[in-house]
Amino acid sequence: MMLKIAIFNCDAPKEQLVNWGNFSDMAITMLEQSCDAADEAEYDVYQVYKDEFPSLEELKSYSGIYITGSEFDAFDNSRAWIVHLKKIINVVLTEDGYPPVTGVCFGHQIVASSLGCKVDRNPQGMEGGIVPLQLTEDAKRLGLLQKPHPSTTHTFSIAKIHNDIVYEIPEGYVNIASSQKCPIQGLYKKHKAFTLQGHPEFVTQVSMLMIQRAYEHGKIDAHRFEAIKAESAQNENDGIYAAKTMWKLFKREL
Repeated sequence: MMLKIAIFNCDAPKEQLVNWGNFSDMAITMLEQSCDAADEAEYDVYQVYKDEFPSLEELKSYSGIYITGSEFDAFDNSRAWIVHLKKIINVVLTEDGYPPVTGVCFGHQIVASSLGCKVDRNPQGMEGGIVPLQLTEDAKRLGLLQKPHPSTTHTFSIAKIHNDIVYEIPEGYVNIASSQKCPIQGLYKKHKAFTLQGHPEFVTQVSMLMIQRAYEHGKIDAHRFEAIKAESAQNENDGIYAAKTMWKLFKREL
């Protein structure tokens, strides 16, 4: 099967991540590594943070839309491109004829915000590193984020770095996971959307570099920095299995 994916890149490249590229590059790498051998994919990247968008009519030709992470706030309505992005995603998710949407971190928050749900700062502060999530009963029943072994996956570890969270579940959607600091870790609706608050596209080294960057910019103190590194070392990064779920969504298998 040939699949055509629109990547909405929502941030500029980060100097310390030059070896991995920007967020859209990492998304494509992850998707290529997880694509079924019988499938082929092509990707069109739109620099939406530079206000580069396809038309709604053009979006109808895609198999799926992927919204990257970003250091911007999904609730920042002073930025025209963020407002435009949310308007487009609202149409895609509420009207017929459009492809399903997957979003990570900022992308997850954009999906929720576009559907009228509250997104804001997390009073518990930043969540970062390789963090274990508890899958909800809905996620397990639907077969979301399952790893390749016979028994049901109950815990899923993923790279994370975020200060904002989604506070509400859109009508018709289910929450797929939770953590100690963030109760809504992802959203799902059949044939429409699959989102994650984490960064499945981040390999562990990228995750640790982003945490180091947060420390260097004063967003976390030395004690928290060391704690995140120690906690992350105990958890396996399961991000690649999230991409398997994304492909199932794009192929309308979920």
